Amino acid sequence: MTHSSSITLVHSLPGRMRVRVPLLREREDDAGWLKAQLLSFSGVKSVRLRPAAASAVLMYDTQKTDSAALLEQLSRLDWSLAQEKEYEPEYCGGDNLLNLVGLAATQFLPKRWAALPAIALMAPTVAEGVESLCRKELNVEVLDALALSLSIVRGDYRTAMLTQTLLTLGEYFEQETSRHSDELLSELMQPQHHAVWVERGDAREEISADGLVNGDVMLLGPGDNIPADGTVIRGTGLINQASMTGESVPVRRESGSWVFAGTQVQDGNVAVRAERVGDDSSTASIRRFITDSLSQRSETQQVTQRMADRRVAITLGAGAGVFALTRDWQRLASVFLVDYSCALKLSTPIAFKSVMYKAATSGLLLKGGRAIEQLADIDTVVFDKTGTLTHGDMLVTDVVSFAPETTWARRLLAIAASVEEHSNHPLARAVVNAAAQHELPHINHGEVEYVIAHGLISELEGNRMVIGSRHFLREHYQIDFAPFQNQIEELEEKGRHLLFISLNEQLVGMIGLQDNVRDEAAEVIAHLRELGVRQIVLLTGDKQQKAEQLADALGIDRYFAEATPESKVEVVQALQEQGCRVLFVGDGVNDAPALTQADIGMAMNQSTELAQQAADAVLMRDSLHGVATARELASEAMSLVNSNIKITEWVNSGIMLAAAMGKLSPTLSALLHNGTTIGVLLRSLSARK
Repeated sequence: MTHSSSITLVHSLPGRMRVRVPLLREREDDAGWLKAQLLSFSGVKSVRLRPAAASAVLMYDTQKTDSAALLEQLSRLDWSLAQEKEYEPEYCGGDNLLNLVGLAATQFLPKRWAALPAIALMAPTVAEGVESLCRKELNVEVLDALALSLSIVRGDYRTAMLTQTLLTLGEYFEQETSRHSDELLSELMQPQHHAVWVERGDAREEISADGLVNGDVMLLGPGDNIPADGTVIRGTGLINQASMTGESVPVRRESGSWVFAGTQVQDGNVAVRAERVGDDSSTASIRRFITDSLSQRSETQQVTQRMADRRVAITLGAGAGVFALTRDWQRLASVFLVDYSCALKLSTPIAFKSVMYKAATSGLLLKGGRAIEQLADIDTVVFDKTGTLTHGDMLVTDVVSFAPETTWARRLLAIAASVEEHSNHPLARAVVNAAAQHELPHINHGEVEYVIAHGLISELEGNRMVIGSRHFLREHYQIDFAPFQNQIEELEEKGRHLLFISLNEQLVGMIGLQDNVRDEAAEVIAHLRELGVRQIVLLTGDKQQKAEQLADALGIDRYFAEATPESKVEVVQALQEQGCRVLFVGDGVNDAPALTQADIGMAMNQSTELAQQAADAVLMRDSLHGVATARELASEAMSLVNSNIKITEWVNSGIMLAAAMGKLSPTLSALLHNGTTIGVLLRSLSARK
């Protein structure tokens, strides 16, 4: 249901266009959804909607798009997917200009002539208050309508028009501040479309990146941005992945390597087969995450909304009390113009959006205000081990030769790597990497037979060679381990994974490997404790001994060994039943249930798509530092929100007291109130830096 034929271009200038969207008048409740969609269009910098006029004004970057492309994108929007989102009518510069003209009329025209433009300009504000009363709602619109009505009834059009001008100007600045916070996040949602050369069959052609389809072979060279996720099929290149992973040093990518959309070829030439284009790419996933985040309403936002509504009743009560004691209409109008609700309602979402933007630029995606609240409140962090506290690969730590006269350690590692390069097993990759780091030569050998889940068999210089587990060598080839039992037990006590090597049924050596623990793991755990986290928990599928060793090495309080996906959820539930507020950090498909169960789930940068969908926060960089950063930013955000509430309460209470005592005119009361509100909003916006 796109309704493409009903959308028309009304007016266009370079960088600015106005379109008529008839559905916007019919479906005002979808205005918030439409604004989020428009902000995600490539090149769009700002959006202003007028639902009553079915009008949308878009400001855009002429280097990235044009009015025809935007009109085409707008016509393709599927309104059946629209979700109701909070949206307030927006003021523009024209509204302020009209009010200034009306204000001048009240100053220079006779009273009877000034009344007409003044009443016409104030009518919408008064009508809004009446509508709220008809809906049995007590809100700021009611207060504004009452204050203006009092001045109109008394025939004081100058005061009424000056108050109306200040109210509109204040609303305009408040909305501009709020708009700016949305536009900051929209920068992160922007897709980057540009030209790209592709190979289709025997032909090469240059197309726009948004025309890519899965299977296209992209031909990329130095300086080219990669427009879709995919696999390198030929060539070698240095890829700058800072935008996605935060790695400051470009990484080498060659045939078989995976590359991300949004990264850049720094050197070399590669042909990449596009495998995730458009809405399936990694950058599109980030855009969806941010779009979803904008619609998340936190508990704090709901609390401040209720608090703001209650303050309206307090203001009305205070005004009634002042008038009962003084019979002073001017004091009553001055009190009614003191409004707590704007600052209370707007400062919280702006603070959250500012912190979300700051987090995103620091390599962390947060799914709305709820995630920030929960992060500030956690006291227990549960880490999955593999891929979280450790990298997915392993490290060779020990190479032990049992026959040094024929297979000394370096030769043993070279032999093992030459055979293991035929396997994709993580242990095999670790052995091959270790040999490459030591620049060991390739050792010629015969055909390799891979025995699934056991090991490898080959021929070396006429000898039968077997590489694999202790069970495989002992049970299938009756190899005697007894003479070397002490050396084997020594490595087992250190928690090593062991690979054994035999020649002609004689044990000649073993290779010890261990988990590749992240360099920053211990530092991050210590930092989390400094930030108020009381308990760190480890979940791992390893045996008890290895789990205990890792927990001791990193300073972890509790560990649960031999964990399954089901038991991970049970551990999180048990901690919650003990009153703990739990953050779970994981990366795999099997972590998704625990990510959902926890008070807040955080997925690693290299985690599966399911894990990222289940999470409330996603690390964009392959580092655990983001876990501590998230906690730090969340605490800052909640501190800012709480201090904003206190500032609003104290300052506005002071203004109200001065108004009740007759120290402030309605004009000055409106000016001070709006100034305070704008100051609080700007303070919230500054959190992005």
